Amino acid sequence: MPAPSRADLLAALSDETLARRAQDGDADAFDVLVLRHAPALLRFVARTHPDRSDCDDIVQETFIAAWKSLPTFAFRAKFRTWLFSLASRKTVDALRRRRLDVDLDAVAEPVDDTPGPGRRAESVDFLGALNRELSRLPYPARAAWWLREVDGMTTAEIATVLHTSEGAVRGHLQRTRGRLAQALVEYKP
Repeated sequence: MPAPSRADLLAALSDETLARRAQDGDADAFDVLVLRHAPALLRFVARTHPDRSDCDDIVQETFIAAWKSLPTFAFRAKFRTWLFSLASRKTVDALRRRRLDVDLDAVAEPVDDTPGPGRRAESVDFLGALNRELSRLPYPARAAWWLREVDGMTTAEIATVLHTSEGAVRGHLQRTRGRLAQALVEYKP
């Protein structure tokens, strides 16, 4: 049986171990982190920034900033949380540059390829309504909802990402959930 490749060995390491190796200049370790986290970051940015054409650039800027800042990363938060924090800052910067009131209706919906046209139509209708309601929220509330409900982050991690208090995050989540429950009552099973 052949020995595992360096790429296989790196892929098996934790984020923190890879980040420490990348701090020491191991570009391959950083590449594994990029491959591991790019899809989630792209989903997050795409759901919180109105122009899909800018999302890849924002994610790329996030990884460039991470690479440059990695030598000073002190591991006070998980690497993933720190990375989402950078992505959040890059997204807010892009929104400021564009001076837009964020509208998620401009974001194309992912295609739902589950079987059955009826279920597909219901899902697309629900996702459209969800996006419309989320688009009416300010960035911090929308970002907090996505980080919790889609990316599964804890309140503490979201507070770190958004540079706010845990109480503010809990407030954003509570108000957002209440608003969504009222606005989407027709979709309740």
